[in-house]
Amino acid sequence: MNKFKLAIGLHNHQPVGNFDFVFDESHQRAYKPFADLLSKYQEIRISLHQSGILWNWQEQHKPEYIKQIQKLVASRQIELMTGGYYEPILVSIPERDSYGQIEKLDDYIKNRFDVTTHGAWLTERIWEPHLPKILNQAGVKFIPVDDTHFIYAGFDSEQLTGPFVTEFEGKELTLLPISKKMRYLIPFGTVDELIAELKQLAEKNPNGMVVYADDGEKFGSWPKTFEHCYRDKWLKNFFDAVMENSDWLEIVPLSEVANSEPVGRAYLPSASYAEMLHWSLPAKPFVEYEKFELYLKDQGKDEAYGRFVRGGHWRGFLTKYEEVNFMHKKMLYISNKLQSLHDAHKKSKNYKSAQDNLYAAQCNCPYWHGVFGGLYLPHIRAAIYSHLVEAESLMRQLVNKKLQISSTDFDSDGHDEIIVETNKLTSMFKPNSGGTMIELSLLDKKFSLTDTLTRRKEGYHLKLEQAVTEENAGESKSIHDLVLTKEEGLSDFLFEDWYLKRCFIDHVFTNDVDFEKFKSNTFGEHGDFVLERYHSKINGNRVTLTRNGNLRRANDIIGCTIEKTFAFADDSNQIDVSYKISADCDTPIDINFGIENNFNFQAGHAIDRFVLIDNVQPKKSYLDSVGEHKDVHSVAMVDQYRDIGVALCSQQKTNIWHLPIFTVSLSEGGFEKVYQGTTIVNQLYLKVSREPIELKFTLMTGDESSVRVLLEKQQAAFI
Repeated sequence: MNKFKLAIGLHNHQPVGNFDFVFDESHQRAYKPFADLLSKYQEIRISLHQSGILWNWQEQHKPEYIKQIQKLVASRQIELMTGGYYEPILVSIPERDSYGQIEKLDDYIKNRFDVTTHGAWLTERIWEPHLPKILNQAGVKFIPVDDTHFIYAGFDSEQLTGPFVTEFEGKELTLLPISKKMRYLIPFGTVDELIAELKQLAEKNPNGMVVYADDGEKFGSWPKTFEHCYRDKWLKNFFDAVMENSDWLEIVPLSEVANSEPVGRAYLPSASYAEMLHWSLPAKPFVEYEKFELYLKDQGKDEAYGRFVRGGHWRGFLTKYEEVNFMHKKMLYISNKLQSLHDAHKKSKNYKSAQDNLYAAQCNCPYWHGVFGGLYLPHIRAAIYSHLVEAESLMRQLVNKKLQISSTDFDSDGHDEIIVETNKLTSMFKPNSGGTMIELSLLDKKFSLTDTLTRRKEGYHLKLEQAVTEENAGESKSIHDLVLTKEEGLSDFLFEDWYLKRCFIDHVFTNDVDFEKFKSNTFGEHGDFVLERYHSKINGNRVTLTRNGNLRRANDIIGCTIEKTFAFADDSNQIDVSYKISADCDTPIDINFGIENNFNFQAGHAIDRFVLIDNVQPKKSYLDSVGEHKDVHSVAMVDQYRDIGVALCSQQKTNIWHLPIFTVSLSEGGFEKVYQGTTIVNQLYLKVSREPIELKFTLMTGDESSVRVLLEKQQAAFI
């Protein structure tokens, strides 16, 4: 007798760079208890996808889990699925890397579990119409995707009763529509509600099917779900209910429904789940979209017209966040450079290691931002950059090149950037936007010093006024109706920066600007240098950036030229920086000049990370401290955890301002403040005229001891 089938697919994943305790907690609260319970119900069979990141961690820390899954695979209770090994968004990476990522996970599954996969998990269910060809050629026969994708294509929910076939250039792929209703009922509805819904579907289509595919973390890792699923026995009660209704209902792996008679043919538009499309919108459309959705719901028209209302596109994050785009383009740059070495070095250990680091850097998590932190999590970004920089270092060892300076449109904005590559560091400048140094990465430390985050308005910031701490929530509202905040006073940190927080940003402040005005983000500019174009020149080991700009005063405009030159050496972590500043006037005029740099060592309030002023640690020296220091020669940031230091030493005395960059983001636990780096400004008052004033600086990086020694030498020379 044929039965109605509930096909279940679980997806388990942790990001590259996530904290070890998060892996462990998710394993203990979700992955292991689910497998333990499943093993007691031999009639229940499901599909399981785990990212290679998670498999690796479990193999190292929980080998007994690997053995448990091997038994469940051998008994055919679990069917394993493939995907990108490091959980990349497939449409965001080169096709060659998509094949490599899938092959890597296929090989792992074959070696550990002795099975061949046929289905794949699509990261964040981000779909674009060309994917069938890539997946088909990678050996994938079917994938689950949201029913939302089908609804956007014009299908009705009632039509989604089985698998559909799609293709690109004749390369076919079977699509399994994931039921949104099932995703909400499992495990958040009552078991009785779930069985009633399944029975209703079975009465309409007795031999039919419905697909549930979602994150395995919902069964224990999400807030309060461990208690709900295991202590309150929701999952056991559900399995028991399936057994009690086994005369008409069974749970099966995804392949069983994928291999059934197709319902029809479908061509889906570019899409993801609805929330992702909402998050990808800029702040203003984000709010307008939310209001329109609420309007439709209030008017009772959301079911009738909701299919025509959708947010943006995953690629919108590349526009919304300059930091996402830069990380993405650096990943593509590394991939292309690695490909150029393929024929000559593909068998070498360094090449294979560089390739694996590239794949790890393609992990999707920091390339977007929604309710889950993503881009806003510094430790996740740092892990991606660590792998990218290590790949760079390994490739440089293969080609053994000396200092190389090139010009190319790195970030795909129609303007060339200048890339400096040495055996010690990688640096990049953006001439069309203030001549800013937008990257400084240390090859031997596998670390990007400039991995900061600019403060922005987010659509969800409007909810901060209604947010309360969990302790102050009271009894009046359900926890699900509340907007929570992890601490009071977060609205005080809602600043919006009008330029990217990177390095060597040239300010000509209005004369009234002091540290307090800069700190409160209420400062003005006399100059037009922060965002405007600088002309660039490469001369041997030097990069010179020049802008013939203007100083806007109350009654006139005075021409002003800023020229800055950066000198590099191949085997040195030191960069010599010189400024020449002049004005189109014979009588000297006063300017309030500042050079802003932004660096990030992740932990703002850790005892092993601090600021040095003239090689001395002030009383308040945490990286998230606020300080003003007058007439000093040097400022440094030290990270003893990684044994890294970065220092800027000036030949002339300057005033030093330092203050933290805090963002306010919304996560599943509520609003939270996150340290994103430290801003350092060298500020000084100058009298400028036609005769250029010259300023000299040395930027030094490396381990703490070498930076301190260089500081002492530089200061002795300057003094």
